[in-house]
Amino acid sequence: MQAAELRNDPFRRITVVPFTGVFGAEISGVDLNNLDDETVAEIREALLRYSVVFFKGQDFTPEAQAAFGRRFGVLNRHPYVKPMDGHPDVFRIVKEPTDKHHFGSGWHTDLAYTETPALGTILYGVDVPEAGGDTMFASQYAAYDRLTDGMKAMLADLKAIYTNANTYGKDADRFKVGVSKAMKVQPAAVKEVAHPVIRTHPETGRKGLYLSPIHFSRFEGMTPEESKPLFDTLVAHATQPEVTCRFRWQNGAVAMWDNRCTMHYAINDFSGVGRTMQRVTLEGDRPV
Repeated sequence: MQAAELRNDPFRRITVVPFTGVFGAEISGVDLNNLDDETVAEIREALLRYSVVFFKGQDFTPEAQAAFGRRFGVLNRHPYVKPMDGHPDVFRIVKEPTDKHHFGSGWHTDLAYTETPALGTILYGVDVPEAGGDTMFASQYAAYDRLTDGMKAMLADLKAIYTNANTYGKDADRFKVGVSKAMKVQPAAVKEVAHPVIRTHPETGRKGLYLSPIHFSRFEGMTPEESKPLFDTLVAHATQPEVTCRFRWQNGAVAMWDNRCTMHYAINDFSGVGRTMQRVTLEGDRPV
């Protein structure tokens, strides 16, 4: 069944329950290790409709998670984080009980500092705390829709410069406070890339803000000092409670999100407890 047909029909192979009144959905009635093409098409449609979807009670080996990801596109191999041994498309996000740094702590969209940022991310809870370590998401469709016409016009041709220096440069905070040895993250040569502040989704055709605060350097043609007031205003607008949702993890849970129209934030509100997640990432295209 084609996605265009699905948009006019109810979901038949999965149960989809909206997570908030704006975006996000929980999907049940499915084993992600055993999917036919029709069920994959419905999950894809749910992702396009709701931007982030959640599953519970799943059992992903690294091989199974990679196989699931490939049903939706080509898998990305992270430029700076080493994969699991024997699984080049999968890496683990580990926080040891004594670690201070928490991977992904801060609003961002994955791989915004690259020419072709991630299409989507699939994250699996391997061993999570009983409480703490939630992930927040923000709908950038909803953020764009809530802008005034004047702001939309002002931002129409504006581009933001993103850099890997903030998160993977030798002076990045993660290397100052220490990185879990299990993460195998190495400092990288600094690179920059320009992306539009307003992005048109290549599949839905909808416009949304495209922001990644932890990777931001400046607006094109402006200094960092000139850029900061406007960027801070946009981030505050794009993360207001009305356009966000918060997912509480449990072992066996899966979150799958569309980086082209969302931001996310891994909350670092637990200490003295370990946390292990498993991730695969879908290759994306150049934002326009």
